[in-house]
Amino acid sequence: MKAPLPRASLRDVLRGRAPLVGARFNEVLPRGYLSPVEARWLLGLPYGDLAAEEARYLQGRTPATDFGVMLRTSVARALAPPESAQPEVRPFIVSARVDNLTLEQAVEQLFTQGQGGRAKLVSIVHPHALNLAARDVALAQALAEADMVLPDGIGIRVGAALLGVAMRHNLNGTDLLPLLCKHAPVRGWPVVLVGAAPGVAEACAENLRRAHPGLELPIVSHGFLTAAGSRALAESISRLGPCLVLVGMGSPRQELWAREYLSGAAQAVILTVGGLFDFYSGRIQRAPIAWRELGLEWMYRLLQEPRRMAVRYLLGNPLFLLRILWQKLR
Repeated sequence: MKAPLPRASLRDVLRGRAPLVGARFNEVLPRGYLSPVEARWLLGLPYGDLAAEEARYLQGRTPATDFGVMLRTSVARALAPPESAQPEVRPFIVSARVDNLTLEQAVEQLFTQGQGGRAKLVSIVHPHALNLAARDVALAQALAEADMVLPDGIGIRVGAALLGVAMRHNLNGTDLLPLLCKHAPVRGWPVVLVGAAPGVAEACAENLRRAHPGLELPIVSHGFLTAAGSRALAESISRLGPCLVLVGMGSPRQELWAREYLSGAAQAVILTVGGLFDFYSGRIQRAPIAWRELGLEWMYRLLQEPRRMAVRYLLGNPLFLLRILWQKLR
């Protein structure tokens, strides 16, 4: 992903030689002091064609939309790591070491098989998962033994910044999935979906097939499996050869289940994805991009399911920050 182009100067903006909101990723359009997608870049969310999105925005920009860009960019700058923060390769954050990768590096690693005759285990973690691992020895051990641990969410980005670490990109499953579905057919890898309530993974698979016609999804299963069912599923996955297996059961169950049943699928890459299937099945709507650019996707989820998410966010987020501060003081 290319870095943004140099911004236009405020002097040029004040003299009318450059727009306040213009292009910083599109080399053809007029350069601006701010980009309409700058907040996304600052928050480590460089997904999609940023140059094309700039072009679409500039075709219909208004003073009101420009004000929104200024607001979101100001918030993103406040949440961004300070210039003194360093991009440590694998920082320890609260309860686990987290791989500090770019989007491109993460995708490449997710299509690289494990070593030593065992599956490659990859976990995506958010503050809630790290809070759980701080008091769940089994989950902490599973994350410690994972081949990769990828950061998900603004909370980890802010927490890392408080520890003096600049996280490169927010590698959440919802944004990663379209890229993985795009790369899988090119590499000849099928994708397996395991998790969620009955019918959810199946609906997710149908939507993915429509969006990615060349994608192979040979195995799709709900997450309510018996021990015998889990072993049978693991044997079927092992017979696929190189494949990407997405496990969405929520933490800590998905990490423990994947380690127990899928480690022997030697050519598979296992990625734990939490509630990803709920979003792609259409059961739950994802936060609009403006909420995400303000770092408020968690609040949108709280408004959708206040009873289920209240403890996770209203208690869990402050607890996570307290654990960050305690780690910093030690």
